[in-house]
Amino acid sequence: MFPSVKLLFSAVTPFKKPTVRKTRSKGLPPLMRIVVLGTNASENSRVGNFLLGRAAFETEEPPDVVERVGGKHMTVINTPNISLHQMTQRVRECVYLSAPGPHVILLVLKHDQCSREEKECVEMLLNSFSHSVFQHTMMITTQESHTQVNDIIQEIIDKCNNRHFRLERNSTPAQLIEKCEEIVHSNGGQHLICTEYESSQYFTMEQQDRERVSMKT
Repeated sequence: MFPSVKLLFSAVTPFKKPTVRKTRSKGLPPLMRIVVLGTNASENSRVGNFLLGRAAFETEEPPDVVERVGGKHMTVINTPNISLHQMTQRVRECVYLSAPGPHVILLVLKHDQCSREEKECVEMLLNSFSHSVFQHTMMITTQESHTQVNDIIQEIIDKCNNRHFRLERNSTPAQLIEKCEEIVHSNGGQHLICTEYESSQYFTMEQQDRERVSMKT
């Protein structure tokens, strides 16, 4: 009887640990700084929450301020709706909160809602950061599967070196984070250098207190 029991035990498959997501690649900064921009504050907040894996930003009634929230291996700077007369101020706030500069900028737009005028406004906003901003930028579109983006959005995607992430029902934060890490790798781990604002008077604590900037931890 006992030999048969021993035989039964020897046939049991050894326990294997479950597969986990690979560790962070070498060459990545210890804290990846990501700025989320777009024409719809609720959509921006949705993408920020998706990245962080929690409801860190208000989606129903987003506040009209730039917010910063820390997560594991990343900091997400979320922006409200940006108008032309607020553009310079908002860019200063984004640069300040992502100091010394963002590694990745996520431009959030709906796949079928972008006019020629909106494209010009978006490009003006991005170029306010730096002349090399598109090297660090990826388009995020919120859409159903297999839906084509319109021609104007495709033009922006082309400027972003064809970087495009479709946020769909089956998308995962890990997929988006991996895309962000690819951008960081392609830039040698370097952040975007926003020369115009590096020596700005806005990079003082006194000025920060006067600005309407919400900083969450």
